[in-house]
Amino acid sequence: MALVPRMPCRISRCRLNPYKSTRYLQTSSGTQFHDLPYPLFPSVSQLLHEKGISGADVSKIPASGPKGRLLKGDILAFTGAIPRDYSSNLSAQISQLAHLDLSNIKVKQTPTEPQAKSAAAAVAVAVAALPPSSTPAQVSLPISLSSVLSLQERLQKTLGITIPLSTFLARATDVANEALPTSKSTSHTQSSDALFDEILGISPTKITAMNPCTSRGNYVPEVIAPEEYMDPTLPASPRGVHQEPDIIDILSGKSPQSTSTSTSSTRSGESESTSFDSTDLDLATNIFSIQVPPADRLRGETFLERLRDVLEDEPESLVF
Repeated sequence: MALVPRMPCRISRCRLNPYKSTRYLQTSSGTQFHDLPYPLFPSVSQLLHEKGISGADVSKIPASGPKGRLLKGDILAFTGAIPRDYSSNLSAQISQLAHLDLSNIKVKQTPTEPQAKSAAAAVAVAVAALPPSSTPAQVSLPISLSSVLSLQERLQKTLGITIPLSTFLARATDVANEALPTSKSTSHTQSSDALFDEILGISPTKITAMNPCTSRGNYVPEVIAPEEYMDPTLPASPRGVHQEPDIIDILSGKSPQSTSTSTSSTRSGESESTSFDSTDLDLATNIFSIQVPPADRLRGETFLERLRDVLEDEPESLVF
């Protein structure tokens, strides 16, 4: 086994001098070395090369970066592209805004009694200045459910399934609420396409100008029997909700009062109503009515007409 000679003790204990960083800078004037505390940023080196600043002039540029680093703003200020105090002013502004000043905060004082009274009076005047709400108008239309009942019977015979009448009415109501004329009683809301065209500065086309704006409604019609609609004071018809008599009422001689689905108080205060001859209507015909603001009467009539078209002419579209 070969023996490795040991290093002299004095050599092994000596310390090497700490490494002193030097910066290699490539400029148009040649390759030079300069002592810098930190390496230059790549953007700073590129800017020095573009401006043709020699390595000897780098030490003359005042550095305003953290821990004495040279920044691009320092080079631009040195070449005169920006004011010389721009970098220092910007650094001072950033340092000032970095700390939130809460020294000038004052507690808001409670308003005195005269001020509170004046504020309450101003609110009362503003409420009084609002226009009074108009009485809603009732829009009614007779709709025959014979097609729906016939479709129910056919589905029961052929497929053995029964779709409730309420399901047909709910689906038809959802279809009729689509794309109704825009409400005139509420604020006009532009569609997303119109807003996008307005942002781009595109003028509306002829087709867009001719077609009226539409929006989805949320109407839920009230279904009333023709005889109940003509005379709300009549006793409850077979369509009304029948209440079983209680044994205690029978023994005491009290007669139970029948409850009707129609509300006479709602229709008594209506300014406008539509009259129908109940003798000309069959048993499958009901009166569908909704309450709308007077300005939206056309919107309500459109909804009921669509509801009638779907229930009388296209009940098959409501099956699936």
